[in-house]
Amino acid sequence: MKYTGEDLTIVLCAYKECPYLEKSLRALMNQTVKCHVAVSTSTPNEYISRIAGKYHVPVCVNPDGGHVKDYNFAMRQVKTKLGMIAHQDDLLSQRFVEKSLKSLNMASDPILSFTDYLEIHNDVPDRKPSVMIRIKRLLVWPMRIPLFRRTVFAKRLGQCIGNPITHPSVICVMDRMPDPLFRLQYQASMDWDLWERLSWEKGEFAYVGSVLLLHRMTSENATAKLIHSTNARYSEEYEILSRFWPKPVARIIMHFYSRSAKYY
Repeated sequence: MKYTGEDLTIVLCAYKECPYLEKSLRALMNQTVKCHVAVSTSTPNEYISRIAGKYHVPVCVNPDGGHVKDYNFAMRQVKTKLGMIAHQDDLLSQRFVEKSLKSLNMASDPILSFTDYLEIHNDVPDRKPSVMIRIKRLLVWPMRIPLFRRTVFAKRLGQCIGNPITHPSVICVMDRMPDPLFRLQYQASMDWDLWERLSWEKGEFAYVGSVLLLHRMTSENATAKLIHSTNARYSEEYEILSRFWPKPVARIIMHFYSRSAKYY
């Protein structure tokens, strides 16, 4: 089958009164290939309603909020074959949907698609990739090879020393997703936990090697908050790495991998 924009729903997760919300929503509405768009929030307010109303986008209210719960609620709003969570402070390229659908349609048995990205610092998009992004590009090299990226080995090789998949760029094939999607015990690494579980499944992680996402790095970033307020990320990522390696090896990798926290 060939996916079209009618098969995709992008749910933008909104929280309180984010000053970047309208820019992010406008980027979704201005795609070269149109798709279904909704806003999901556990903090309903007039600000979110006004912006969503301006673009005639429905607002879904989660009565039981929380970082992981908000994401699971957002994905439960998806009634189409494909679903995606967008961040309220990120920007998607106009051709994000177009190129992601093309990649999914070229895959023989897709599970998800994801894209390359750059970061935004102090409201200015980076011209060059950060150290973290350059490392992620190295990690995903197995997924650049169509025949290879269908294999469990390639999907796990790309993740065996860190999480190279940036989840605001991920489109999920909904009938391939587990239930629950994101697990509550992974507050900081819920996405990597999901990719690791999906790596065992037959099928393809379709990678788009174009920069189609601008990911904003701020102190209000949910990952940044968790890194600086708890040790949840270290313990979670150590546990996930231990699925790939014996614990002593995972501990050594974590010594280097944990240094990435300074980039948040």
